[in-house]
Amino acid sequence: MLRDELRGKILAKLTNARGEIEDAPNLSTPTSRYDPVVIPESTRNKLSAMIDELNGVLRLIDGSQ
Repeated sequence: MLRDELRGKILAKLTNARGEIEDAPNLSTPTSRYDPVVIPESTRNKLSAMIDELNGVLRLIDGSQ
């Protein structure tokens, strides 16, 4: 497999993973004040930090051409 093709596949996988991580807090947001909190704020903050870290990894891989 060509290096650029492999890089593209890796970027696609990591981009999809980022999207899945971004969806989790959105799905867990209570729609009314009586809905249960599924993901506590501290965990949402950790997910946000993971997304930021993943964005950095994506930039590193994308820039290593």
